[in-house]
Amino acid sequence: MHKSLIATVLLIVAGCAPYMNGTDYLATLEYTQISTNDWKIFTPEKNVWQSEYKYKSFLPQYFPVTDKDGLQWGAIFNYFYATYASDSNPPLALWVGFPAALGAWKSTGGDFFGNRVESAPTNTAPSLCKNKCFGVEISTNAVDIDFDTQGVFVMKENKAIRGDLISLNKGYLCKDTVYMNHGTYNLSEPQTISLMQFKRYPKDKLAYPSFGFKFPLDCWDVENTELVITGFTYKGKPIPPLKVRMNYMNLSQVPNYESPAEAQQK
Repeated sequence: MHKSLIATVLLIVAGCAPYMNGTDYLATLEYTQISTNDWKIFTPEKNVWQSEYKYKSFLPQYFPVTDKDGLQWGAIFNYFYATYASDSNPPLALWVGFPAALGAWKSTGGDFFGNRVESAPTNTAPSLCKNKCFGVEISTNAVDIDFDTQGVFVMKENKAIRGDLISLNKGYLCKDTVYMNHGTYNLSEPQTISLMQFKRYPKDKLAYPSFGFKFPLDCWDVENTELVITGFTYKGKPIPPLKVRMNYMNLSQVPNYESPAEAQQK
């Protein structure tokens, strides 16, 4: 038995132990736009478990792909983009991330016997959902539009749930929280851009503001809710609200392959 243990250790040291190939399949939120106005949203493909390497910016002219390094882990897989444009307004661009949304993943690989190895999904871990903090991080382009932060709320069963405004440049949204007063901010003002920054962004400061909102909801509370983003005005004229319904994929399923046929809800 002693010799067998030594042999096992040597195999591990030699790199023959089970390995993972780095493909992580993630549960993500799905987003359905329910407002009928000049807003247009851009979302990751539905019913597909996306690898972490499939992240993309749908509006790279405003939010470069490299800026994702400033997000918390969960928000890299739970996000959408949106634009609003009309004849009387300049384009308004949003990048909306959800750092505290539930993430379930599975890595695939093989062992030295040629057997397929899959890590266990994490969606059953109680710790993932016990925290009553649902974070919404909204970045905007630096455009001459005013933003009343009280205009962001979540609708659940016909009840409006309002969140706190958080300083993202002081810490993580759900940890070491530093609260701010709700107010009206001009998105192009240098003071706004300087104040509304990611603390965790590792490079130079971003050229646009990022607002953090903290809601007293756990990750399961988010299912079948409506996120309302409003409070924008251009030269005193209100911009219509953006309303997006949020639903999780079926977390009981983790497909073996990343394709719509494998990942589709049953």
